Amino acid sequence: MDVAMLSHSISNILQSTSSLKPLPSRLSGLDITQLENILTQINDKVHKHSHYSEWLQKVKDVVIDLNDLMEDLRYKESITDSSKSLIKTGLNIINRYQFKKAIVQVNKATEELELLLKEEKTVISNTNEKRKLAYKDFEKSTEHVAVGREREKKEIIDKLLKMNKVDTAVPFVIAIVGVPGIGKTKLARLVCEDEQVKGSSGFQAIWINGLHHQFDVESIVKSVTDRYVHKKRVLLVIDDLRIEIENGDLEKLQKKLAQAAGGRTDTVILVTTTRSSHVANKIAARHVLKLQGLNQEESWSLFQQIHGPITSTKKVQSTTEPEREPEREIVEGCAGVPLLIVIVAMVMKKQSGGGGRGDNWIPKALETLKFIYYDNLPTYQKLCFAYCSLFPEDYLIDAERLIQLWTAEGFLINPEQQFGQACFKDFVPLVFHQAEEESDYLRYCGVVRNNMNNCLYRMNPLMHKLARQEIAGNENITVDVMGERVQDGMLRVSFDFALDLSCEIPDLVFQKAKKLRTFLLPYNINNPRLPYEVKVTTSTCDKIFDTFKCSLRVLDLHDLGIKTVPSSIEDVKYLRYLDLSHNNIEKLPSCITNLIHLQTLKLSQCHVLKELPKDMDDLSCLNHLDLEGCLDLTQMPSGINKLTSLQTLSLFVASKKQVTGGLRSLTDLNNLRGHLEISHLEQVKFSPSKEAAKDDFLKNKQHLEFLTLRWDHDEEEESNVDIDNKFIDCLEPHQNLKELLVVGYHGHMLSNWLASLQFLGKFTLNDCPNCKFLPPMDQLPHLKVLQLRRLDSLKFIAENNHTNTPKFFPSLKELAISDCPNLKSWWEKDIRENDRPSFSCISKLNIQYCPQLASMPLYPGLDDELVVVESSVISMKDTMKYAAPEIKTSNSQLKPFSKLKSMVVERIDHSPPERWLKNFISLEELHIRDCFNLASLPQGFKSLSSLQTLTIERCQELDLDKHPNEWEGLKNLRSLTLRSIPKLKSLPWGVENVNTLKDLRIYDCHGLTFLPESIGNLTSLEKLVLSECRKLDSLPKGMEKLESLNTLIIMDCPLLLPRCQPDTGDDWPQIANIKNKLVKETSQDLMDHL
Repeated sequence: MDVAMLSHSISNILQSTSSLKPLPSRLSGLDITQLENILTQINDKVHKHSHYSEWLQKVKDVVIDLNDLMEDLRYKESITDSSKSLIKTGLNIINRYQFKKAIVQVNKATEELELLLKEEKTVISNTNEKRKLAYKDFEKSTEHVAVGREREKKEIIDKLLKMNKVDTAVPFVIAIVGVPGIGKTKLARLVCEDEQVKGSSGFQAIWINGLHHQFDVESIVKSVTDRYVHKKRVLLVIDDLRIEIENGDLEKLQKKLAQAAGGRTDTVILVTTTRSSHVANKIAARHVLKLQGLNQEESWSLFQQIHGPITSTKKVQSTTEPEREPEREIVEGCAGVPLLIVIVAMVMKKQSGGGGRGDNWIPKALETLKFIYYDNLPTYQKLCFAYCSLFPEDYLIDAERLIQLWTAEGFLINPEQQFGQACFKDFVPLVFHQAEEESDYLRYCGVVRNNMNNCLYRMNPLMHKLARQEIAGNENITVDVMGERVQDGMLRVSFDFALDLSCEIPDLVFQKAKKLRTFLLPYNINNPRLPYEVKVTTSTCDKIFDTFKCSLRVLDLHDLGIKTVPSSIEDVKYLRYLDLSHNNIEKLPSCITNLIHLQTLKLSQCHVLKELPKDMDDLSCLNHLDLEGCLDLTQMPSGINKLTSLQTLSLFVASKKQVTGGLRSLTDLNNLRGHLEISHLEQVKFSPSKEAAKDDFLKNKQHLEFLTLRWDHDEEEESNVDIDNKFIDCLEPHQNLKELLVVGYHGHMLSNWLASLQFLGKFTLNDCPNCKFLPPMDQLPHLKVLQLRRLDSLKFIAENNHTNTPKFFPSLKELAISDCPNLKSWWEKDIRENDRPSFSCISKLNIQYCPQLASMPLYPGLDDELVVVESSVISMKDTMKYAAPEIKTSNSQLKPFSKLKSMVVERIDHSPPERWLKNFISLEELHIRDCFNLASLPQGFKSLSSLQTLTIERCQELDLDKHPNEWEGLKNLRSLTLRSIPKLKSLPWGVENVNTLKDLRIYDCHGLTFLPESIGNLTSLEKLVLSECRKLDSLPKGMEKLESLNTLIIMDCPLLLPRCQPDTGDDWPQIANIKNKLVKETSQDLMDHL
């Protein structure tokens, strides 16, 4: 990594020297030209050193210091040129002295570099030979191998064959995009070699490789002309394009190639393969193919083609499933990326001779990966990749946070957020693969919803080893408790232990890491801090600030129990990323606004933070201000409207002390993106004047995707309904908004702007006691989720009937309505049952505590989950009876509810008739609770042939023995839970014939007196739980037949307790062979084992 870091630092210095031209008189002692010449020569020499050398280390020491010096000069220039800062600090005379001192230091560094330039000797290394050999082996292994990609190949060929031959003003461009090694070039070759392309279509493929620095139209045309065959159609393939194509260059290329081809109008098809999402986005491609990884079977096939067939060396018992080969697990970890799969297969084959096991192949695989992957990355991506070595293996990485860290270090050559996101995507899935979202982790980390949709990623284990073992060197160190890994010259540290008062930062960090740039604490959800626990003292904070004040860019002090941030933090003048989240800070020091380079300030979950510094507008570089969970914050500082570079502002607190609650400060913050919550809107004293009506607080924020509007009305105070009604009109967001949450609004109706949010995907309305109806939303094309909760006055959802609309809620997947006691109908004027529209693609419907809701749209295609709790089932009846004509068919798969997977029925008076249940052929889960009038299982219950899980709880009148034949149809039932069924005397008749049952649980059934001997027929039963069955006095001998039973829990069954004692109990022989047994009187122990 030394070479990449040096090259990057030299580039930064050259940018600094350029920004200082022309030299002001106070810098006249600097010889900028000489410095630039020496640095350019040094940079050329540095790239010849492919591995660590003493000379390289000397150069690095000087260049890192010089980089800081030049940043210092730029910093002092910005201070000196600001009259405001001069008045504020009174440092004019001091600055003159500091400039002279800095000039002396820069000139000294220039002299040292000049001497090093003369000392440099070529280091003899066989690295290049190894690299060539690695490439040769790789190309030989993959020369005749092709797996998968048939669909992608066909997709591109179809586009080529259907090309519009008339439109020649702009070339027809197909962009193949993907990470290195995903198979872009291979796919392009498959397309070019296809007979349809070569033969009948008459294409001639001409390849241009390695456009990494310049898109030279003239040289491309010459290359094509030299190889062009007369009368052929040119298929131009630009492979591994890494630079942006300037506007007009494609048109120019099209025109010149048409001339070279004798005026043909169909000569140019441009297929580009690029690893950069950013470059791909800049190409006006007719078709963009984002190449994904191979599936598991394709990956395994590719591995075996390279490695050879794999045969398991482990003996397998006949009673168990075959063990998976360890190689298969390694291949699955490659995330379908052919490059990784091929390297692993190639090295494993060579290291083990085609057989054997172990990890001896890993070092060679890492070396090969370095040559083929890492060494070909641009410098900025090399630094970004190496930075990830600071995280533990298998660590959950928040993409946006990582991009902010890269930006703070200055790695990204383009500061725009879109460039950072494109850079990250260039690493997916080769380096990172997406992990399932873990809400607890997101809450703990204070992750703000953003443009990458809260995606969490894990690093590929092999790539993590590459970063940590091969690349990081002595620059990026994960410090151990004793500090044994600490080295001179390290630039970035993270810790593999939790800091606290008994386990502090090792002294060696302060002694050896004088140029530290990153101080990082990985988030550890498994070791959360107690609310008032202090893990680091103020003096330690002071020590960090003082030791690293001239170098630190990233400082992470989250979750350390900090109450007071020392004012010495202002000395860390180059700080760009500061994480103080999860601390007990009530107030930040005012001097924090002197950190003029600060880009990211994270204060999430600082629950007692009461105010922000007054001069926040001095932080002109601030891009991200994370205030998620700052519950005690009472207002926003004046001047926040001047922070026009802000992209993240997770919380804005309205205040009654400011005009319009201070919301006018939001007007100019039009770069905000991701998520914004505006809280305490009840504080706004709004006067609906003509002036106020012009306020567009949110309307111009086109990048904002998630918006929360929150009112916190005091229940004891009388709310002003009119103010809420009129003020919400001023909160209209841009139509690009994707999610909207409205909480605590006290107006009678929502604004009509809701219907104009054409890209809205989710709308939630909670705790709005006066809202009577909603604006029309049934034509919003992208609305997938609609949630309505605790709306006491809601009487209907749609004010007017819209039965003639082309498609009713065209994208709605989930609908949840709960705690709306006065809701009677979906429409203000009811619609006849057979005229009601249907939800066209709904998957989940949840209706709870809406006892009067009788009329609503039909939902025959419901295919995932239905929850009905203390609500009317009339809409279910209507759906069954009046389903859309296209649903009524003899095909059982198209009948109403035939695709439903899960159903919860709770506090419902009537059970469904038999003809309903015959439709529920896909139902896998059924939960029946608190149906007090349910007397028996409905006839037709046996139709539930797909049912796997059945739970019946607290049904006082239920007699499960009335229809014993109903159990015989449950041929896939795996789990049965019965709780608080007073009339249950024994196992329900017919259950003993359900031989697929694996889990049986009976709780709190006081009428249960015995279990039948026929329980022995449940040969698949693995777990049996009996709890609070106080009249159950024995276990049947038939239990001895339950050979699969490995877990038995008996809790609070006093008559069974003595009978189940080891050796002495009468029922001990029936249960002696069960592996896991628990027989106790305390219910708490049971809960711990369930």
